[in-house]
Amino acid sequence: MTTLPADPPRPTRDSAVPETLLAEYRARTPGSAAAYQRATAVLPGGETRFVTYFPPYPVILAEGHGSRLLDVDGIEYLDLVNNYTSLIHGNAYPPAMAAAAAVLASGAVFPSPHELQRELAELLVTRIPSVRRVRFTNSGTEASVLAARLAQRATGRGRLLLFNGAYHGSAPPLLADGPEVVTVPYNDIDAVRDALTEDIAAVFTEPFLGAGGVIPGRPEFLRATAELARERGALFVLDEVQSLRNAVGGVQTGLGLHPDLTVMGKVIGGGMPIGAIGGSEELLRLTAATTERNLAHSGTFNGHLTAAAAGSVTLRHLDAPAIDRLDLAARRLADVITAASAAAGIPTTVTRAGSILNVHFTPTAPVDAEQARAATTTPLLSALHLVLLLDGVYTTPRGMINLSTALDADDLDRAARAYTHAFQRLADMEIPTPSR
Repeated sequence: MTTLPADPPRPTRDSAVPETLLAEYRARTPGSAAAYQRATAVLPGGETRFVTYFPPYPVILAEGHGSRLLDVDGIEYLDLVNNYTSLIHGNAYPPAMAAAAAVLASGAVFPSPHELQRELAELLVTRIPSVRRVRFTNSGTEASVLAARLAQRATGRGRLLLFNGAYHGSAPPLLADGPEVVTVPYNDIDAVRDALTEDIAAVFTEPFLGAGGVIPGRPEFLRATAELARERGALFVLDEVQSLRNAVGGVQTGLGLHPDLTVMGKVIGGGMPIGAIGGSEELLRLTAATTERNLAHSGTFNGHLTAAAAGSVTLRHLDAPAIDRLDLAARRLADVITAASAAAGIPTTVTRAGSILNVHFTPTAPVDAEQARAATTTPLLSALHLVLLLDGVYTTPRGMINLSTALDADDLDRAARAYTHAFQRLADMEIPTPSR
């Protein structure tokens, strides 16, 4: 059993990234450099969200519309991040923004339940078979914390089983080094069997490791994990904060899973902060104010009305045909990337879960976070990110790609050309690959 921290893979800070590339980036983005420097005077490290930083300094974005982003230097980028899966219809999606604006005109928060909260909950209950009741929070992190508390209350047990490389938020009790947490390798059912002792309240898993490198869970592994949890009296908690965008009823439906609790966020808020847990009426009743000896749960902005309004519109527009189009686009882009890297002589694989992808500088696809983490030690990852930025394509430093319905055929062709050009540039720079 491993006890490695479940931190997501991080891009290398290796000085082996060619200085000519760094110099080109600095020359192109003086406004971002100046804005970042000003930010360091009041924000630790110049940022307030760790994942947004990359060396030598991050692009400072000013606007986003559809598939495009604009930075403070006036440079336009094709958006292949979409705020880490949350903007399924692209930036400032007009129907969602109109719904949120209408709410602001009549009051966005009240010290009472609201019809918009009920409407979003009804939509989730309609779409996801395992969800009969919904409880809202302000973020996916808060939703995960609530799910953990509820599992502990329902089972009378204290510990949680997580997977190495998983990310369920940045708060206790879901941190890998916490006293209540046991971590095991992903896709390893024997490790689950050994670790799932009688003091485990819940097994938390994702259908794929999102922050851990977009590593798909083997269907048989996920189903066996759910069965083991129930056999041993623990709850099976499925984190669909990212994956809910990949199927109308969440990917749990296609996998034949019926989790005790589903953790949700990101797309269900339509670009606004939100989180939620869903499950059976019996289990969620423990959080109700009308239940004796309930699990107290409150929050000033739980179920914020702008998020409820924008989220309902977003989900209604995310139907099966839209998801199928995204899936096809992602498959084609993955094929382009692997073909382009092969032509450049750079061993690369792309892991994919629906319209979420991750580029790995490895000859074979990683199956767990430890393998994915090892692939981030090459300066190729940081170099690829910078080359794409210089070509007007905004991606993540760790190689993750998230498509949106705002991307049209021309956008996807542009992305394909940018990756093809990027691998050619990397080959010309003769940056050492992990296999060399």
